[in-house]
Amino acid sequence: MKNILRVSLIIVLILLTVGCQMQPQKKPQSEGKQTQKLVEINPELAEKAKQAAMSVKGVEEATAVVIDKNISTAIKVSGFNRLKLQSIKEEVHKKIGSMNEEYGVYVTADKKLFTQLQQIEKQINEQKVKSGSELKQKVNKINKDMKG
Repeated sequence: MKNILRVSLIIVLILLTVGCQMQPQKKPQSEGKQTQKLVEINPELAEKAKQAAMSVKGVEEATAVVIDKNISTAIKVSGFNRLKLQSIKEEVHKKIGSMNEEYGVYVTADKKLFTQLQQIEKQINEQKVKSGSELKQKVNKINKDMKG
């Protein structure tokens, strides 16, 4: 009888110590529950940047998006003007940068990036933007692909 009492007491103690241990804390999900920061979209400044890019000789078409403090511009240059592509990009960068010195300026002549920026600009103009942070991520990826 004493052995049964001892064994049952030991089992109860083991169950209490195992059952009352601290459980590992769950880490909060940083992406899902993060408070959404406001993303500043400026279509008026984007239009000015677009016009400044179009004013450069050799640029046939331009698109621009302004999110927070970054101006992302894509230009189309074709024909013999492609031979002067680097100097055209530098001139566009200089014109847009002189308009707004507190903004970061990104310029590309890549056709794929041009199409992506054009789609984003269209979404903004048609006010079909679902998530500002998602849009910012897309533009930041495009800017990264532009390499400054």
